[in-house]
Amino acid sequence: MAKLRINGQALEIAMDPATPLLWAIRDAANLTGTKQGCGGAGRCGACTVIVDGAAMLSCAVPIGSLEGADVTTIEGLANHPVTAALVAEEAIQCGFCIPGFACAAAALLQQNPRPSPEQVDALPNLCSCGCQPRLRRAIARAAGTMLAPAAPGPTPPPEIVPAR
Repeated sequence: MAKLRINGQALEIAMDPATPLLWAIRDAANLTGTKQGCGGAGRCGACTVIVDGAAMLSCAVPIGSLEGADVTTIEGLANHPVTAALVAEEAIQCGFCIPGFACAAAALLQQNPRPSPEQVDALPNLCSCGCQPRLRRAIARAAGTMLAPAAPGPTPPPEIVPAR
């Protein structure tokens, strides 16, 4: 039984330790956003998730090697700037590659908030729809959002002090 955290939730996964993380995520955790694209060969990046802060191909890593690991899937990035940027840049066509691409981009931006175009192009994720230019723009937009200073919130109303 593998014990790990997926999207902040502690889970004990009762599967063979040789089971790829991809199937533990989909079948045991019932999170179906992570996709299998290349038959488990680790070539397309559709199954990319974030493990302990690093992008990882979930089809290529057995759960037995991840005891105590912290895993983030696309479901865990629901409020992340990368997902908002993907929508804003209209980078989602068929959507199949997007979960893995979003995880790879989020991990890249966590490690390097100002990635070069070459670093973005080096992501192992493939998009068969030809959305690469929009995907690149989405990463740049997310990086800008993450680096921008937080906007000041509304000024609180003056404190009301009762008269004495």
